[in-house]
Amino acid sequence: MAKANLALLGSFRLQTDTGEPIPLATKKTTALLAYLALHQGEAQARPKLAALLWGDHDEVQARDSLRQALSLLRKALSHTCRTALIAQEDTIRLEPAALEIDAKVFEDLIARSGVANLERAIGLYRGEFLEGFQVSAPEFESWAAAERQRFRELALEGMAKLLDHHLSAGVIERGIHIATRLLAADPLQERVHRSLMGLYARQGRQGAALRQYRTCAELLSRELGIEPDAQTKTLYRHLLREWNRTQPKASVIRSSVPQGPVGEISDQLPGAKGLNRSIPPSMHANTAPGNLPFQTTSFLGRDRDVARAGGILSSARLVTLTGPGGIGKTRLALQLAATMHDNYPDGTWLVELAAFDDPNATGHAVADVFGITQQAGKTIEQSVANALAGRSLLLILDNCEHLIDAVASLAREILSTCRHVSLLATSRETLMVDGERTYPVLPLECGDGIDAPAVELFVERARSVEPHFELNGDAETICEICRRLDGIPLAIELAAARTRTMSPCQIRDRLHERFRLLTSGSRHVSKRHQTLRHAVEWSYDLLSSSEQAVLSRASVFAGGFGLEAAERVCSGRDIAAADVLYLLDALVRKSLLGTKRVGNAVRYSQLETIRQFAEERLAMLGETDVVRWRHAQFFAEEAETHHRIWRSPQQLMAYAWLDQEVDNLRAAFRWASSQDDIDVAARIASRIPSMAVLRVRSEPLNWPTEIVDAARRVGHRRLGALLTYAAKRAWNLGRVQEATLYAEEATALIGNANFDPPVWAFSVLAMIASRQGNAESAVKYARAGAEHPADRRERQCLATLPFYLAMAGAHEEAMAIADDIVDKVAAARTPSSLIAALFSKGRAFSKANPRCALDAFEKALALARTSGNRYWEIVIIPAVAELQVRSGDPVKTLRTLPRMLEIWGQSTEIGLATLTTATLILLFERLGYPTVAATLSGALSQMIPATGFFQELPDILTRVRHVLGDAAFAEAERRGAAMTHREMVDYAASQVQHALAAMGASNARA
Repeated sequence: MAKANLALLGSFRLQTDTGEPIPLATKKTTALLAYLALHQGEAQARPKLAALLWGDHDEVQARDSLRQALSLLRKALSHTCRTALIAQEDTIRLEPAALEIDAKVFEDLIARSGVANLERAIGLYRGEFLEGFQVSAPEFESWAAAERQRFRELALEGMAKLLDHHLSAGVIERGIHIATRLLAADPLQERVHRSLMGLYARQGRQGAALRQYRTCAELLSRELGIEPDAQTKTLYRHLLREWNRTQPKASVIRSSVPQGPVGEISDQLPGAKGLNRSIPPSMHANTAPGNLPFQTTSFLGRDRDVARAGGILSSARLVTLTGPGGIGKTRLALQLAATMHDNYPDGTWLVELAAFDDPNATGHAVADVFGITQQAGKTIEQSVANALAGRSLLLILDNCEHLIDAVASLAREILSTCRHVSLLATSRETLMVDGERTYPVLPLECGDGIDAPAVELFVERARSVEPHFELNGDAETICEICRRLDGIPLAIELAAARTRTMSPCQIRDRLHERFRLLTSGSRHVSKRHQTLRHAVEWSYDLLSSSEQAVLSRASVFAGGFGLEAAERVCSGRDIAAADVLYLLDALVRKSLLGTKRVGNAVRYSQLETIRQFAEERLAMLGETDVVRWRHAQFFAEEAETHHRIWRSPQQLMAYAWLDQEVDNLRAAFRWASSQDDIDVAARIASRIPSMAVLRVRSEPLNWPTEIVDAARRVGHRRLGALLTYAAKRAWNLGRVQEATLYAEEATALIGNANFDPPVWAFSVLAMIASRQGNAESAVKYARAGAEHPADRRERQCLATLPFYLAMAGAHEEAMAIADDIVDKVAAARTPSSLIAALFSKGRAFSKANPRCALDAFEKALALARTSGNRYWEIVIIPAVAELQVRSGDPVKTLRTLPRMLEIWGQSTEIGLATLTTATLILLFERLGYPTVAATLSGALSQMIPATGFFQELPDILTRVRHVLGDAAFAEAERRGAAMTHREMVDYAASQVQHALAAMGASNARA
């Protein structure tokens, strides 16, 4: 007998065993089936059913209505089982074999023993019984409410047992998940808060444990008027002592980001010293270096704060603006930075941390702003500090509270390394770093009538949504609104946004209704915190149910989202994809979403305070998992789509998408990984790194290593790609053996029909062999990749063959095939491959025909810049410089080097580092600076064991040794070998300036 599936936990859903929905004609038909389903196999008296659903009708009408409903129900169920309803003269029952009912399975699993049964049961509990379902039948509603409470108690009991098991078994991650679900269902369970504190502490997340205590204390105080019990307080004091005793260091923060080159610095401004202006000039608040956005609204009521906080910042290197969410910390920080920009020659820079939920990504957030990548043997925090050393700039770290430990460690690293870098942080709590000065951001003043800053803010924001808004006789009412909102800007702006459809008196009256619970509850909680939260809640309650659903679902996005993403992720249940646009428009008008035009599209964003509130509501609705799954699926599909675009002439479009969506991709990958959704995680991790590497984004190259073991275990089709990128990451970190093993495992999959052929792994092996001085093996690997059929799509391996031949000294063969290869690669119409082919041609001809080589390099460089391939820009610049020296124009060459050195100084990716250093050795030897060449040779010796990869290098170093003598040569090499990467770059830059001065040229006249 075929079975239908009936879901009663969460929203009602009836479908065939193949997943096709079975519609029911009326709500009372739905209610009837739900009642019979929970009494499956039990005969129900017809009069009882009639009274249950039609109790307001007379007996005859009620029986007739029941008969019609049974007819409709029998017709609907006939798709799967014609005998599902067993009708007798006086009774009705539902055949047990007709339906698979989640609620019955849930009850059965809960009643059994064993962790596996409990896990399965909790997985079935998608939400409350008949969530969101209402019918005009008081008797049925009373029964449903009792059942809803019964199932809720069963779910809480099951989750409590699971939590106890995970605590005793030490299963920390799963324990945290279950504890979080328990608190979402019942936030007043102090024992669960305490368990979650302990789990966080065992995971090493002391800051999260302490924040959990604060959440517990605030909830108990606000809702029950009590304090945490002695056991909870004792645990809190213990955690606090431990955290204060072991102040976290930067080295504690785990980071596995590969080394990689920094992005090309375009339009460098005077005094920028290599800082990346990745934000267009039109977005900057001033012409000084930096990335501060223009402010589109006036700055009201904070002049005194700017003066006072500015005075503190002038004498302290770390200032934290503290206060509750929505108080205006970010706005004050931006105004303060704009006011003081003249004090920082290298600019004022904003790092927005709200989109980052992974503490390990904190350093990368700063690195992305400046184009910094991780150095070998260093954490990303140390790499950031080293790259900023010697700069004089102000760095704003915005929205730190959810990453407080990681931000504190980063701040310590920067303050100890960078003498002239100042930090301005915004956070709900201090960073607890030595030397930190705090400045509490207080509410706007409300006590001066219509001239008060809070009232000015209300009026201005009201006029932005209603241009003809006037005070008229409402001045005192607006003053009262501002006072009752405690002068908090976000709350005032939310209230002012309602003037489109409500009068000030209506707004005032609504505020009184919303805050009734708080005014009659505990007085221990900050009034500002109470008011802000309930102002957001009040705004949320004014939305329609569809608007609430879209706002809650949009909370899963990180860093903003577009319309197509919203239509896919935020639709479902009663919301059609076509309706999402109109609901988004309503949310924008109600100031709950922001918009920004990006190209020809509009991008949506949420204030972080509102996003957090919406995220809580999503959890309360029991939709977190399903909506995050949609989000992850969508971005996995988008990764596939844009990987195809990247393999076309439209690479710049793919890179622009990557730059815009990297936060969402990170969130999707992290969620899929945490849920063991290997397919989604592998699809993202196998598609994004190829784009990220050439866009000089290092973080996504970590992802393949994190998922490769799981992908290997299940035999995922993308295993070869994951192994290849894991090899690339290991190579970038200087782990040669690990890189070789990954790449060899990848090539071993070639020919296995169960896996996509990872042909690029041959290029990784060729690169490793080349830098190890094994030129013949490098050519062998490059040729194997070029000849494989899988390379015919993009021709990536074929494009590099002349390069490896030239490195091996086979210049004649390289030159003979170079033009044919360029033509074949050009036919593939993939810019990055064509750039590689042109670069390889340049290397092939660089000795015999410098003019031809220079032409190839210049074509490659132009294409790299127009197609967004930042990696190739960095590779090609030193090659051009080398040929310029050969052409007898050393001054022109030297003038190009400072820019290259600044870019290279922020990257120690081994492939780039070896090529660049070797080129500098050649340049300085030919310019007549043998000591400089020998010093750089010593630095190069610390990167690779052999120099044969650069065919001319041994002869060059022989000439240098002959000129200097053995003793002087050895001493220079010793000095170079002792240099850090930063010291080597600074040394090379100083020698460039010295050479320019000696030739009577200067960078200033360049």
